[in-house]
Parts: sequence; structure tokens; C-alpha cells
Amino acid sequence: MVLEHLMQGEPGAWKVVFRADADELARALAAAPPAPAGRSEPPSEEDALADAVNRAILAPDGFDPVWRQAVEQAGLEVLTDPDFRLTALNRAEGFRAEAVFYALPPLTLGRYTGFTQAVEPRPIRRLAIELEINQRHGDEERAAAPAGKAELRRRVAAELYRKRCQQAEVLARRKLILQLGDEVSGPLPRQLVGENYFAEQRRFHLSLQAQGVSFDQFLQVRGQTVEQFRAEMHAEAERKLRSRLGLLLVADKEALWPDDAAVDAALAAWDERRDGAPTFPANDRRKARQKLASARAEEYILAHSTLLPPPAEPVVTEGVPPVRP
Repeated sequence: MVLEHLMQGEPGAWKVVFRADADELARALAAAPPAPAGRSEPPSEEDALADAVNRAILAPDGFDPVWRQAVEQAGLEVLTDPDFRLTALNRAEGFRAEAVFYALPPLTLGRYTGFTQAVEPRPIRRLAIELEINQRHGDEERAAAPAGKAELRRRVAAELYRKRCQQAEVLARRKLILQLGDEVSGPLPRQLVGENYFAEQRRFHLSLQAQGVSFDQFLQVRGQTVEQFRAEMHAEAERKLRSRLGLLLVADKEALWPDDAAVDAALAAWDERRDGAPTFPANDRRKARQKLASARAEEYILAHSTLLPPPAEPVVTEGVPPVRP
């Protein structure tokens, strides 16, 4: 395959145009796997060509060298998988395609240490204490004297609070890292911001479904209009995006990028459920490298910031827990 053009639209938005000749397409067609058992009709010409294009692109000697050339030529820190679009296809001439992707735009990093975030465990409902006693300590509760019953409730509340504190610390770490997003300034590709907003919206609606709460109920509890909620979510999605990009900037500042051996080990331990389906070597290596660098940057920020400890005693309430976004 041959790199024809490398073009930038708005800052961070890139397009690679490349082509493959008829011989490459013919080899990909010849490498088609046998038809599944029980299938009587061969694939259509259109389907066969489309499958061949995919095989040609993902072959080790296919798009991967083109991608490496383009990335090195422009000195890019790529952020997303390329989105391939076929623009021309002919058995006699081969095919032409483009790959659209996003790379790190010119951003400015402010401070990235000295953040403060409180660990704030959720209150414990008295009903939760009673349910825990009924499920796990029923015999002990029935046999206990009044003082023993009170001590049992204190113990159960303390254990529930310990778990709530662990959960709250995980959330506090995320919130602290999210503060980094406020320190990253500069233009972001509008479509990348939009894609992150829609991903955040999907996550939010899945959370509501898990809680059995409708969107209207959520707005009523929050006292928000749809427009206010959307504006808040847009801002939060962009803040999260800036935080993620900021981690790569911190990795640059503090020389936290992994060496080849660490990346090789991460690739050897690749898990599709956790890391997604593999694409092509250079892109998978990029993702493994960035994941390690981001994790190291998070640890660096946490080590140079402050998590305020939770209260010594839990807050026990009688009411219904609030709806959480």
C-alpha cells in the first residue's frame, strides 16, 4: 500500500489517504476463508470485494506500514482508532481509501499536582443495617440481650461504613484526576468532543436504567430542565476528555512513558474484554503504550495531591437514597 496524502482539518483532526494496487487486492481475494458449512451460494461480488479490502488493510504488510509512515512523518500522538472509508474500488486497479482519526492537538498544561479531594462516603440507611442483620446475623440478633443487639448494630454499621469508605475513595481518586481537566487549555476537535458527549450520555442512561429511575424523575429530583442538564453534561464530557489528554501531557512532562519491554508485556497480556478487539500492530501498540503512560501519570498526580479522609463515624439516615447520575 502507498501513502498518498496526510491532511489535517481542525487541530487534532487528521485524514490519511492511501491506495492498494490490483495485485494486493487479488492476494486478499485469494486469501478468502472457505465458505461456512451449509452455505450453498457463494458471496456476491460486492461482498467478496468488501471482505478482501478489509483483509488487505488488516494484513501485517497492509495499512500498518502506511500508518507508521504517516504518524512518524507528522510527529503525531494518535488518540483514536482510524475510521476507514472506501473511496474507490476496481478489480483491475485496486482500491483507494481514507483513514480518519484524531491526534493530540496543541494543548497547554497548567498545574498537575497539589489537588485536593475529600473522600465522601454515602450515608447508610437504617434499613440497610437491618437488612444486613436479617441476612447474615439473624441467629445472633435473636439470641442477644438489648445491649448485645445495640452492639451488633454498631458492628454491622461499622462494616458497612468500611465498605462505603473504600467505594468513596475510588470515586474520590477519579474526581481528583478529573480536576486535571480544568488545567488543560486549547482547542479540541469538535467532533471528538461530540463523540465523548454521546458516550457520556449513553453511560448516564444505563446508570438510570440500573437504578430503575426515569429521566423525568431524575430531572425532577435535581430541579433541572432538559437544557440545563444537557449543558452540564456537555461541560462534564469535555472536562473528562481534557483530563484524559492531560494525563498524556503529564507523562511527557515527567518522562513516564513505558519502554518497549513494558509495552510488549502489555500486548502479551491483551484481553479483548478489557482492551477491545485487536486492530493492527502499530495501533494496538499505541493503545497499550498510552494506557500504561496514563496509569503512571494518574499515580504521579495522586502521589503529589491530597485525599482528605472520611469522617470517623458514618451518617445513618432514615430516608430513601438520592438518585445518582
